[in-house]
Amino acid sequence: MNSLVYPEILMYSRNFCSDCVRSKAFLDNNKIPYTEINILEDKKAQEKVIKINNGRATVPTIIIKNSKDEIVLSEPTDSELAKAISKLSLK
Repeated sequence: MNSLVYPEILMYSRNFCSDCVRSKAFLDNNKIPYTEINILEDKKAQEKVIKINNGRATVPTIIIKNSKDEIVLSEPTDSELAKAISKLSLK
C-alpha cells in the first residue's frame, strides 16, 4: 500500500482499547499517516463520536477522506480499514 497517496485519516480512540491498539498498529506497520484524538481527553471529540455512532462512544471511529469522498468506520477490521484507505487513495 505504500506507493499510494493516502487520504486524510482521523482516528478517535481512548485508553485501554484493544481495537484502537490494533488499528493503530495496522496503520503504523504500513506507514500510513493518521491523526489520533483521544475522546477521554477531548469532550467535543467524544460528542462527535457519540453522534456518529447513534448514541454510543464506539472506538475506534475512523474517518477517512479525500477531496471528494468520506468513509466513516466504527471498530473496523484491518481488512475493512485497508479497503477503505485503498478506495480513497490516489494512485
